Amino acid sequence: MDLATLEAEAAFADGEYATQFAGDLALCPRFVRQYERPRQRWDWRQFSAKLLGPLRDRDLLDYGCGMGEEAVCFAKLGARVRAIDASPVGVRLTRERAAANGLSDRVTAEVMDATATAFADDTFDLVHGLGILHHVGLRTGLTEVRRVLKPGGRAVFLEPLGSVAAIERCKGWVSRRLAGRMKLTPVTDHEENLRLPDVRACADLFAELDVYPYRLVSRVRKLVAPRFLYAALERFDYALLRIAPFLSPLAGAAVIHVRK
Repeated sequence: MDLATLEAEAAFADGEYATQFAGDLALCPRFVRQYERPRQRWDWRQFSAKLLGPLRDRDLLDYGCGMGEEAVCFAKLGARVRAIDASPVGVRLTRERAAANGLSDRVTAEVMDATATAFADDTFDLVHGLGILHHVGLRTGLTEVRRVLKPGGRAVFLEPLGSVAAIERCKGWVSRRLAGRMKLTPVTDHEENLRLPDVRACADLFAELDVYPYRLVSRVRKLVAPRFLYAALERFDYALLRIAPFLSPLAGAAVIHVRK
């Protein structure tokens, strides 16, 4: 990633992290339960936990750690965590969250360019990323992940999809008009949602690459449904995608799993 883009992304993230939940350093009990006892495949977080496998005594890279919620959760479950992000505010909050939960000895957080990390080859058993590849570039990010993974190591990502151009144009129209009113997730000028064919084309980088689409009707949940119905919509989406996998290009997100 070029320096100007990296600085712009970091500045954007700093602003978001400084205003969103920056004072709450507690671990979310729901996150811990989802990662510790994953049972429901319709829940992308639990499914990601299943794909990662056991965390105890594993060297794990949280690739784009944000404010450190997942990094500290993984440490609580026994992993040795290295967390990186372009945002100094995010890295500071990750360190503070680790300290607040008594896990500073298991979490190291650093400001770092995810496309050119300072880690040696074959460093990590596991890599986790939440909405990072569409910021740094799909193939660029996955190439760096392959480099730092140990042979046989695994990586799991949750990423937004934008496989259908017409849907992406509609999303842009809605975002421009309703983002503030509906509390939609803000985006930068540099990020680009992934397309399923591009994800699958990266299979040449790994011994194994699988992509699992999520979110059909639930992708518009903030526009059409109260929060208590979100889980029901996600269950419906999971069932529908199993019955009709040809709808996958319409999905709004995917869990990506790779093995070196």
